[in-house]
Amino acid sequence: MIASLFSILATIAVGVLYQIPPKSILPIGFLGLIAHLLYIGALDHGLNIVVAAFLASVCVSLISEGFARQFRMPVTVFAVPGVVSLVPGSSAYMAMRDFVIHENVTGISMLLEAAFIAGAIASGLVMAGVVARAAWGWRIGSRH
Repeated sequence: MIASLFSILATIAVGVLYQIPPKSILPIGFLGLIAHLLYIGALDHGLNIVVAAFLASVCVSLISEGFARQFRMPVTVFAVPGVVSLVPGSSAYMAMRDFVIHENVTGISMLLEAAFIAGAIASGLVMAGVVARAAWGWRIGSRH
């Protein structure tokens, strides 16, 4: 419960930091909550951390496409803050810490985990965006 609240606040804070339009603040908070709940739910069902991040980022991307149409804003206004709670900051931190204390094998493992999670997030955003535009017939620059 508290982690969900913090994911909403972190998502909104990143949106405000990037100076998003005020009318998109609540949808962005909703996206942060959805991303967090999907990620935690996937982990609770035994999925790999990379797969969980991928599924959550796909969902964020699809919802971002819809919000972008509804609010007539770029998709990145919604997608970038929406995936903040998925970013593998703790894995990257632990990898650097392990390298500093000369536990190189553990550090490489954590670094690879962080890289795979980041790749899964990027892949999920791109793949879902391409599929949404192809399925719904949206083109870049179209107004409908």
